Amino acid sequence: MNVKSLEASTAGYYDLVRHEIMPLVPKGGKRLLDVGGGEGATVVWLKEHGYVEQAGVVDLISPERPDARLDFHVAGNLEDDAFVRRLLEQHGPFDVILCLDVLEHLADPWSVVRRLHEALAPDGVIVASIPNIRYFEASFPLFFRGKWTLRDSGVLDRTHLRWFVKQTACELMTSSGLVLERAISKPGRGRKMKWVMRATLGLLNDFFTVQFLIRVRNRSARF
Repeated sequence: MNVKSLEASTAGYYDLVRHEIMPLVPKGGKRLLDVGGGEGATVVWLKEHGYVEQAGVVDLISPERPDARLDFHVAGNLEDDAFVRRLLEQHGPFDVILCLDVLEHLADPWSVVRRLHEALAPDGVIVASIPNIRYFEASFPLFFRGKWTLRDSGVLDRTHLRWFVKQTACELMTSSGLVLERAISKPGRGRKMKWVMRATLGLLNDFFTVQFLIRVRNRSARF
């Protein structure tokens, strides 16, 4: 499932608050689940700022001292059907589910999205962040030099099992019948990159997008 703790190359990554996804998270929900949420820093922030009443994390690894502000922290594998059923029975359904840099690590992310859909409350949402394999640091060496060099983190993280562009990322998130609401392109960091994007009038933006932030919604009362 999530291996963010394995791909972390700098201290603090595992307990990083993902502020960039906050505009996609609706306020007023009752329950939130962060899939692969590490120590739970993001969901604790959301709970303390009134986005949801209850918040918890499911991750492969359980911290030695779970944050007391979390309502639950469960260790398990989302590719295990029996585990998912127990999780839903004990803690679901969820108004918001976060999948931040996790689906690309799974052998069958389509099945996991389907299971998470089943765990959503009516009108609930899933917010995902998915790396863009067209990002220039991955695609340019392949196109122009014939090189495909895996790394310890980033778009070419060696623990990634699946690779996505914008179209296939959106198709993944809507594959179970969820409705696409927003798909935001997040550019890589640096002033130089922003200057290049402006200079090319947006025509090459896909090559400078490091990941996509996607929100899908459960529009049906029953799956």
